[in-house]
Amino acid sequence: MSGTLRECFIHLDWARDKLLAIAATLTDSQLDQRFEMGPGTLRATLHHLWAAEHIWLERWKGVPRPPLRELEPGETVASLTQRFRDTAAQRAQYLASVGDAGERQRITYTNIRGETYTYPLGDLMLHVCNHGTHHRAQAVNMLRRLGAPLPKPGLDYIFMRLEMGETAAAPALEVDTLCEYFRYGDWAMARVFDAAEKLDDDALDRPFEIGCGSIRANLLHVRAAEEWWYTNWTRGSGENFPAPPPGTPIASVRRDFSETAARRSAYFEKLSDTDLPRIVEAIPRPGVRRAFPLGCTMLQLCHHGTHHRAQTLNMLRQAGGQSPPLDYALWLREA
Repeated sequence: MSGTLRECFIHLDWARDKLLAIAATLTDSQLDQRFEMGPGTLRATLHHLWAAEHIWLERWKGVPRPPLRELEPGETVASLTQRFRDTAAQRAQYLASVGDAGERQRITYTNIRGETYTYPLGDLMLHVCNHGTHHRAQAVNMLRRLGAPLPKPGLDYIFMRLEMGETAAAPALEVDTLCEYFRYGDWAMARVFDAAEKLDDDALDRPFEIGCGSIRANLLHVRAAEEWWYTNWTRGSGENFPAPPPGTPIASVRRDFSETAARRSAYFEKLSDTDLPRIVEAIPRPGVRRAFPLGCTMLQLCHHGTHHRAQTLNMLRQAGGQSPPLDYALWLREA
């Protein structure tokens, strides 16, 4: 398995445990409180995260049309935690059995709608990790609405690296896999921009207790993160994370994002895997300086985009706009 995919699974399990530890402190009424996002409740969201990991592992193993595991009424967080850990252990055993070249083997599966597809195992593994980031964003927003503790400082991949310490060895990542993840992210952003451009200013600036507070603010934040990291990669640290001007037209945000993505792609073309351990310094806020391997900041930016797009989809839905499907597996069909 590639180092990038291995690192994505490490982050998947780390973030899962952070979320489950908080969920274990909540009451049944909190776990079952309804929200207009994702699967609808925190308990259902946690179950959906596990069920997705389980069904995909069954497909990888060649189980023909494994059934979707439905949420059992009142299923406890302790029970879900055990399910997650059992599935993670089975996944580790399976990945060890397929070996380093296993991610290139092609997997044919039939989804719950009866549609059959064939893709490389590595792409399907990245789909599972990306799916986890998407739905954890919804779970964190549910926690916020419940007034429950939030994971500190957050569930971003970069926070896992911070917890490991700046002296931790750089993971062995690959430019090709990271570039593939960025191509997915650019496709997903185009779909979100398409939906946002159909809304008026009132809808774009409608306040939400989600993410950065509005659809426009979320999209500005994603674009700002792209530009900030690109600046850190190419010109070095020195700038704090920017505060984008409110009220920027969505067409302008889209144009700026596209221009940054083009420069980012040109920069990646010059990289090799041996460049990825290079240390990149960044100043997220005054007086705070961080240092990470280049490859880790690239992987962070991929997960960061998925996290905030998940929030934006919920806002689009509630603002009366279209909420386009953004699954990595869907991108594979359209790419």
